[in-house]
Amino acid sequence: MFRSHQADMAGIPGMFGDGLMHWHGVSRALATHWYHVSVKRRIDGRFVSSQEMLNDEPKLHELVSAQGDDLQIDYVQVVTPARLNGTATWRMERLKSVSMGFDRNDCPVCLLEVESGQIYNDYHEDGFDHGSLRQVRELYRAPV
Repeated sequence: MFRSHQADMAGIPGMFGDGLMHWHGVSRALATHWYHVSVKRRIDGRFVSSQEMLNDEPKLHELVSAQGDDLQIDYVQVVTPARLNGTATWRMERLKSVSMGFDRNDCPVCLLEVESGQIYNDYHEDGFDHGSLRQVRELYRAPV
């Protein structure tokens, strides 16, 4: 999850709209992947672009399911820690698809296919074969 310190709050709650708060900074305590989503929302008859930073697959699925005449997703990027992407640093890459399945212990596993064709997973053991997952369900696929 994202977190923030009260000192990072910009203004007072509600000054940017009912129920909204703005922050100068947020952080994450866990080194897990998250999603950076470019969206367009219809506001007062015109589309306005914004960025959503989503913590996990349920929030991504919620946003994908909400698409319609007043909300469009332009593209999704995934931000992955080094242990997921196999490099020395965090990376943000354009996402092709996200799927969820279950391992032999019925634990959920996320598969992330990025623009380069690489498929990352959030399983915590080396040598994991994503073909061994059961009940794999695609949650998001980028338009072609």
